[in-house]
Amino acid sequence: MRTLYAIVIVFLLVSWHGRSYGQAYKLDSVRVEFEGFGTETPFDISCDDFSRSFKKTKKIKAFYNKDDLSQFELLKKDLKPTTEQSMDIRGQIIYSYGQSANKYCFTVFGCFYTDGKQYYNKQLLMFISDKMYGDHPKYLDTLRQ
Repeated sequence: MRTLYAIVIVFLLVSWHGRSYGQAYKLDSVRVEFEGFGTETPFDISCDDFSRSFKKTKKIKAFYNKDDLSQFELLKKDLKPTTEQSMDIRGQIIYSYGQSANKYCFTVFGCFYTDGKQYYNKQLLMFISDKMYGDHPKYLDTLRQ
């Protein structure tokens, strides 16, 4: 009888352990931390320094609405790799999936940075600016063309 219990326990542990790795995480929330596009600094702000540099002035907004999350996820898929360039960070976007999160820093021109790689996505930048404030700088409208 002990052998049967041991086999059942081992089977349950193995099947439970296997499921945890096969589970796909869904997007729970998106958090955008954003410094105004008009903010000037005497030097470029790095991704690591963003939170500290704009601690008191950045806007923060979290998104939980299913439609917003779908749009953020869809636009994230359109990140295009770009050549390395200096980046003056003005915001970060954090995608939360259960216990894990992906953070992307971004510039005022639609360059995004994560894990040592740079990308470009003007549509995501426009979506972020529209969500953060409706009266975004007029030069962003030129990106729509």
